[in-house]
Amino acid sequence: MTSATFPATAAELPTPTSTHTQSSALASWGCALALAALGTAVLWKSSVGINWPLWTAGVVTALLLGARDRFGDAGAARAAGAWAISLSLCTAITADDVRIAVLVLGTVLLLAVALVSAGHRSLDVLHLRTAFLAPFLALTLTIFGLSAEITGGARNSKSPRASAITRTALITVPVVIVLILLLGEADPLFAAIRDGLKHLVPDDVVAQLLFFVFLLVVTLGAFGSVQLGQTHVHAADQSTKRTLGHLERRVLMASLAAIMWMFVVSAAISLTRDPASKAGSGITYAEYVHSGFAQLSLAASLVIAVVLVTRRSWLSSDEIARRLAFAAIAGVGGMVIIAFMRVVGYEHVYGFTTLRIYAQAYMVVLAGMCALLAVEISRREASPRFAYHSASTALAVVVCCVVWNSDGWIVRRNVDRYLTSGKIDIYYLTAALSDDATPALVESVRRLREPERSVVVRFLRDKDAGGFKRDASWYAWNFRASASARAAHVFHANDIDGAHGRRQARYDSSD
Repeated sequence: MTSATFPATAAELPTPTSTHTQSSALASWGCALALAALGTAVLWKSSVGINWPLWTAGVVTALLLGARDRFGDAGAARAAGAWAISLSLCTAITADDVRIAVLVLGTVLLLAVALVSAGHRSLDVLHLRTAFLAPFLALTLTIFGLSAEITGGARNSKSPRASAITRTALITVPVVIVLILLLGEADPLFAAIRDGLKHLVPDDVVAQLLFFVFLLVVTLGAFGSVQLGQTHVHAADQSTKRTLGHLERRVLMASLAAIMWMFVVSAAISLTRDPASKAGSGITYAEYVHSGFAQLSLAASLVIAVVLVTRRSWLSSDEIARRLAFAAIAGVGGMVIIAFMRVVGYEHVYGFTTLRIYAQAYMVVLAGMCALLAVEISRREASPRFAYHSASTALAVVVCCVVWNSDGWIVRRNVDRYLTSGKIDIYYLTAALSDDATPALVESVRRLREPERSVVVRFLRDKDAGGFKRDASWYAWNFRASASARAAHVFHANDIDGAHGRRQARYDSSD
């Protein structure tokens, strides 16, 4: 049975001295207050830009410094924190709200993983169970850490002078503010002071203050839990192996290998013989590819899962099972390649879309998992970091898709296809893609013919007239949003539509 394991026992952890405890508490409060103030200044009511990676980098840095001070090293938290910063940087690149929301959620999840694994040096703790439990464990740790910081601060503040200053501020400041507000209705001087305070204090000061308190509570609780040495994860239980007998595992692996390679051979033949083109088949090419992709993805995932779950029972002891499993994984690799080629063929017939790009990205992740399993089988040793390496592959693919600008690439490829075939889904390019595609759409105006060109021109004009205006603050800067704004400015300043229309009119009159 899996149980929570702490990174070190109480005897193993260094015993903090009174001076060290006070300095650690001071550092926790200082970092939490600074990050809460920074977050409130750059995140409150602001568009997501470089503000999110800026705040995320501050949190990760403070967390790693605290973990190093408490535990000496934090290899697992460092890896999770690095990926958290990478995903947060992507929010400053893409202008797609859906992608930004997913990236922000992914960043928060990785921050939770970094917190619960802060006391571990090895990356072995970064497995699937850690990712699943991280949000709940992080919430628990934050609550306990916050409680410890508050009670510890109350115990440490025994200085009469500090207590007197605190009591004086808590008693005097509210009374002074109330008197100024009351006398502001009776005296011009106090009315001027009241109006000056109103200018200094924002209209949404209460909501902004609550946001500041929320950030302070979260960061202080996280740093406090690290200083207490209470970070923990559920370690993978190596004793609960899925044991299979010789006959069971060999028959299972042989069946998987046989089915995979039967499909690979059959599908390789069908790549040159489209089943949908046969008379009486009852299916179209689109149905053939769509249904085929879903089935191939499920089948590949199932085979990988079976090999992954059962590998500890045969990986180091059964040579025949190893060879059969290797053949099965190789068959999955062939299946992934065939599925990839089907989508490529579908794109050449029907065009490029975001969903098809992501389908191919998922196949790349499956191929990476197959490669990792093949390495394990060759080495005859199950790696406890399989989940970490698989997650790293998936995160790398996500980052590449964002940095690469898949939406802009889709526009350019569909326009290239349009120039040779005359076919294009212009409404998909203008209605379904994000602002990341705007520069490519502006470039495409000169290459399109009527009526597709008019659709794009009308879309760009309407978008500029009624589009959402981003925050102009420096911390809300976004790479693709800025590129889209520049492209729209070029579109209107250079009168691309008018120039193209005049050239088209001269061409028509010459005919």
